[in-house]
Amino acid sequence: MRIPRCVCALACLALFGAPAAGADAPKRTVLLVLYDGFLPSLLDANETPAFHRIEREGSFTRQLEPVFPTISLTNQTSISTGCWPEHHGIISNEFLDPELGRYDHDLDADWLTGCEHLHVAARRQGLRSAALWFPGSHSKRSGAQASLVSPDVKHEERPTDPERMAELLRLLALPAAERPSYVAIYLNGPDTPEHFHGIDSPETAAAVAQSDALLGQLMAAIEGSPDRERIALFVTTDHGMRTVDTIVNIQRILRRQGIAATPVSSGTTSFIYLDRDDAEEAARAAEALSRYAEFEVLRRGAFPDYVHLGSGPRVPALIVSAKPPYFIEDITRWPSWLQWVGDYGPDFLYAGFNLKATHGYPPDTDGMRGILYAWGSGVARGRDLGPVRAIDIHPTIARLLGIQPGQPVDGVAIEPLFAK
Repeated sequence: MRIPRCVCALACLALFGAPAAGADAPKRTVLLVLYDGFLPSLLDANETPAFHRIEREGSFTRQLEPVFPTISLTNQTSISTGCWPEHHGIISNEFLDPELGRYDHDLDADWLTGCEHLHVAARRQGLRSAALWFPGSHSKRSGAQASLVSPDVKHEERPTDPERMAELLRLLALPAAERPSYVAIYLNGPDTPEHFHGIDSPETAAAVAQSDALLGQLMAAIEGSPDRERIALFVTTDHGMRTVDTIVNIQRILRRQGIAATPVSSGTTSFIYLDRDDAEEAARAAEALSRYAEFEVLRRGAFPDYVHLGSGPRVPALIVSAKPPYFIEDITRWPSWLQWVGDYGPDFLYAGFNLKATHGYPPDTDGMRGILYAWGSGVARGRDLGPVRAIDIHPTIARLLGIQPGQPVDGVAIEPLFAK
C-alpha cells in the first residue's frame, strides 16, 4: 500500500483541524529534517551541492556525537527531547519493560518515562507544531502530540522520502499565520541501502543524491518564501554507520555458558535480562562473558561514562557491546533458514552476505558520529561547530523559537551556532 502525497495533509486537517487563521505571525519558523543513518563521509564521497552550500552559508558539524547505544529510536528521541536515555526511557530500538512488555521500534509517545519532545514543548507554550513520521507524534492514550501530525500507519505503508518532503513543502507554503512554527520530519535517507548493500554501494550513492536533491528543493522553497528572513533550517541524523561482517550468536553463547537469560539485541548491543537478576548471578554471568574478546560486557551500576542509561527497570543487568566488525541481532530477525544456529551453531559466524553495515557501537567509535547542518534565520554563516552533542539540538532550536526547552532537559544550546 502506498499513501498518495495529499493523504497526510487531508488526514491532519480532517482529524485535528486547520490552524486558526488571523493569529499573529510567529517570530521564526524552524524546520528540523532528520535523515536516518547519514554517515558524514558520504558528503565527500558523493555529489552533495546542497549540503556544501550550507557549509558556506550556515553552520555545520560532521562530529555530531550520538548517545549510546548509537541506534535509531534512542537517538531520535534524544534529539527531540534534549535528554539522555536514562531520563526519556527509550534505551534502545528494543528492550523489555516489566509492566508494558517488549518495546520494538514503537513511535508511541506513551513509552516515554520523562522529558518532552520539542513539538510537545512548543505546542504547550502556544506555538503550532508539526511532527511528520517522527517519534512521539502520537499517543495511544491522548492522541496527536503536535498541532499537525502524519497518519499513524505501519512502517511499510509510510510514503517515500519525496512524498514526505512534498508534505513539508506544503506546510512551508502556508501563510505565516497558519504555518507551524516548528516542524520535525523523519526521512529514511541512506540508512537501508547502507545496511543491506554497503556504505560504498551504488544504492547508497543514489539515496545520498536523492537526500541532497530534496534538501535543495527545500532550500529553494525557503528562498522563495515571503518570510524567508524568518525561517531557519536544521538537518541532522541519528547515527553513523560501520562496515560489519560477523554476527555474535549471543543465544548460543548464553546457552554454552549456562546463563539463564533473555537477550534482546539490536545493532551491536544485546541487553541481557537475567532470569535471576541478583548481584551473585550478574557477577557470575559477567565473568563468563568477559572471556570473549569480540565484545565488551557492561554491568549495570558500573557503566562507563559514555553510557547514560541509568539503572531503571528497563535497564538489564548486563549489556554485551560488540566490537567492530561484529554485530548482534535477535535470532528472530535472522533469515529463517539460519535460525537453527541459535541453538546448535558456532558462537560467531560470517554474515556479510546478509548485512553489510550497521551501528550501535560506543559514540567515539569510528563511523558512529553524524551530521548537523543549520541555515537561515538566526544562524551564523560559514561556521564549523566542531564536536556537538545530539542532546544539544533541542535547546538550540528552542532558543531560536523563543521558547523554553522542555522540562527536564539535559542538553545546552550550541552557542557558536547563533548569529551575532
